[in-house]
Amino acid sequence: MIGACWGLSCLGTAALAALCLAVIVGAPGQGHVAAGVDRPSGVAFVQLTTGRCCPNPFFSPDGARVMFLDRPAPDAPAGIWSVAVDQPLSAPALFARRPGPFSRDLALAADLVGGQTIVERLRDGARWVIPNGGRPIVFSPDGRYVVWSVAQGIANFDIRRVEVWLANADGSGARRVAVRFGGGFAGWMPDGRGLLLSGRRSPQAPQAELTLLDIAQGGERTLLFYERLLGPSASPNGRWLAYIVTQARENGVFVLSLTRPSATPQRLDFFGAYRWRDGDRLLYVPMAPGAAGDELWQLDLARGQKQQLIRAEAGSPFKIANNDWAVSPDGSQLVFLSARDRNLWLVKLP
Repeated sequence: MIGACWGLSCLGTAALAALCLAVIVGAPGQGHVAAGVDRPSGVAFVQLTTGRCCPNPFFSPDGARVMFLDRPAPDAPAGIWSVAVDQPLSAPALFARRPGPFSRDLALAADLVGGQTIVERLRDGARWVIPNGGRPIVFSPDGRYVVWSVAQGIANFDIRRVEVWLANADGSGARRVAVRFGGGFAGWMPDGRGLLLSGRRSPQAPQAELTLLDIAQGGERTLLFYERLLGPSASPNGRWLAYIVTQARENGVFVLSLTRPSATPQRLDFFGAYRWRDGDRLLYVPMAPGAAGDELWQLDLARGQKQQLIRAEAGSPFKIANNDWAVSPDGSQLVFLSARDRNLWLVKLP
């Protein structure tokens, strides 16, 4: 999958699995995003796989196939397999005999070989060594760069010194771009030109902060201060940032406008998992312990409109296992691992 660690544990997307098991918090009002509500019409679910397989699904760049981790038979290799979205229940096809990570366009793959991080261009097998001592990397959205972190010492995470390094995808031009305490690399901006960095800038700093680093110019912009921050995710158009805060004064899911320099973070009226559908629309699955199934909602931040896309129903396959769900590149479809039967299902979004 498109990820940032070695082995099978790294294949999840923007990981919020533990925090998806929470309760709905907040209510529209001061400090919240208030929105009108539309109710869903019926949606059709299509089963893609059988055999209780296929965790960590994601779409191919053209949206034509769903990729996933599997070993479909005892004599088959473990790796990334795929099935065509227009051929449900067809035999999976092997894409790569490795779990990744991959660049977003699936042109590059990283692997750990002999204690070294190797990036391979899949079309011709060209390979490059990343000078990072075998550490995990994260590809930039455009595949031009890789980033990694170097933690120093054995201090507690909240005070540990972490260096953030950047290099070209072929390993050239490696350089340290930031030092943080109790944080580090927190994500890429969608244009591949900016890094999100978390943590304190010095051990004496009174608060941790989330900053945006321009990798070309070197300038940094402080986006927010926090006590505990999870899941920062920039919208595809770079206009919004969604994130989770858990701290003494306030907690919940927030969005921040990145186009207004002094924008105030707005708390949303749910707590759970989220993915961007497009530049302005956020899809989310509120946590509701004991509910018949999961719900899917959409928040249009540009219009201030909230819409329920999928209802919670006892007979529906829409009960997501392990936060395993992904949105197609064009935002028209969603794939998820169902907790009902442990298979992948596809739904076309209204």
